[in-house]
Amino acid sequence: MYYNTDLLKTTDGEFICYYRWEANPSVPFKGVVQIVHGLGEHAGRYNHMAHLLQEEGYSVYANDHRAHGKTAEMNRLFGYYNGNEYFDDCIADMHALSNLMRSENPNSKFILFGHSMGSLFSRKYVTKYGEELDALILSGTASFIKVIGNIGLVTASTVKAFKGRERGNAFLKDFFFGEFNKKFKPNRTKLDWISTDEKQVDLFAEDPYRIEDFSLGVFLDIIKNSKKVNAPEAFKATPKDLPILMFSGDKDPVGEMGKGVKRVAEQYKKIGINDFTFNLYEGGRHEMLNEINADAVKQEIIGWLNQRIKDE
Repeated sequence: MYYNTDLLKTTDGEFICYYRWEANPSVPFKGVVQIVHGLGEHAGRYNHMAHLLQEEGYSVYANDHRAHGKTAEMNRLFGYYNGNEYFDDCIADMHALSNLMRSENPNSKFILFGHSMGSLFSRKYVTKYGEELDALILSGTASFIKVIGNIGLVTASTVKAFKGRERGNAFLKDFFFGEFNKKFKPNRTKLDWISTDEKQVDLFAEDPYRIEDFSLGVFLDIIKNSKKVNAPEAFKATPKDLPILMFSGDKDPVGEMGKGVKRVAEQYKKIGINDFTFNLYEGGRHEMLNEINADAVKQEIIGWLNQRIKDE
């Protein structure tokens, strides 16, 4: 085990669980990376990436979002959320963890690394706190998927009006994840869309912290904010001097098989980000960190980061 876990009290009095991977003290310290996980998973899935960063001289922090992982396990409320704005609550939690990171690592370089839903959180985060960061890494991000987004928005809003934000909904669960998996019929599993590496797919299928059922408010807020973070105003609010690495697989249905993620890249280029790198991996699906070429992808991430974060 390369990490330890602890609890952090948030600004609204809730508690979230976070992981901490301390940098290898035998190599020069480079900075601190905050990893932001995606929907239905948990921070523990990033242990291998975090360990590689440790060995390069980075300390790594990552929290389990509300309704996810060890944070949800404390109350046995996996997928349950009864707040008013899931995105804003999670971003506030991220900033609370960032403040802790800064107190424990003063005068350090800080890097934000978000995957999937976590990449959407991160993109909104930098419009508010981008000046506090030294680099941004986005994995498996998305443009606003009009068909899924619009149908999901109408369905979630309608059901919410009758049943409230806290209730789950089988249609939305199957619609969200089922639509992604349709691209890979005949399906071996319902998670074929995440990776071509069957071992990694099976590991996630058996993960006790994997979640599919969420309160309506989670789905609704993801859809609404996916639209917001892909609006021109959100791109314009991103600091132009913030180095950004964005990568995805060209067979990732979340990125619309390369088309959606290319639109995101074009928007970042259009606003004039000074240092923007976009890698689209042939044949890769949603989780490039768990693909058959994951080792090469991870080394490319570290190489990009080391070029921009000098040893202290």
